[in-house]
Amino acid sequence: MLRLSLTAALLASAAMPALADDVSTNPMSAPKGKYKVEPNHTSVLFCIRHNGISGYCGRFAGVTGTLSFNGSQPEKSALAIDIDVNSLDTPSDKLDAELKSGFFETAKFPTATFKSTAIKVTGKNEGEITGDLTLHGVTKPVTLKTTFGGGKMHAFANTYVVGFSASAKIKHADFAFPNVAWRSFVGDEVTLTIETEMLAEK
Repeated sequence: MLRLSLTAALLASAAMPALADDVSTNPMSAPKGKYKVEPNHTSVLFCIRHNGISGYCGRFAGVTGTLSFNGSQPEKSALAIDIDVNSLDTPSDKLDAELKSGFFETAKFPTATFKSTAIKVTGKNEGEITGDLTLHGVTKPVTLKTTFGGGKMHAFANTYVVGFSASAKIKHADFAFPNVAWRSFVGDEVTLTIETEMLAEK
């Protein structure tokens, strides 16, 4: 029985597509062209200091956008992202509702956008994407510190997929949010962390 189970497991693993061994961490291996955000594998996370003693985090799950990618000359790439602010999710359903209606005012400002204006290579597989972040109707320059996580042929989508991680810091005071009662209990600086996979257009 053990031998049969082991044989079955080996056969199954051989039939499964490779997960990590075929990943290229060389950006130049990725086909040049347009990529679309894969929304099921993309999140924008945010963390802010609460009461001065801990971090409180949430995320935006509704992210769409495109990347015009040039792995040989990354500075010629371009990124455009839309975030559905109503996709906000924190550990508290009550807070979610309060943030959407009373802070982000999603009835008036349902979408946040980021459009790159400059890209600079800073190291191996690392770079800075500077662009305009429009949030709550206010546009400010933001720089994303970005890492190319790798690329490969997608196991099921029959196209190339690339992955990136990025981070930035913003101040919510810069975006004209309402002066809600609890604002004095949280820090002004917000840390953004983005994890994304993008699929090459066929």
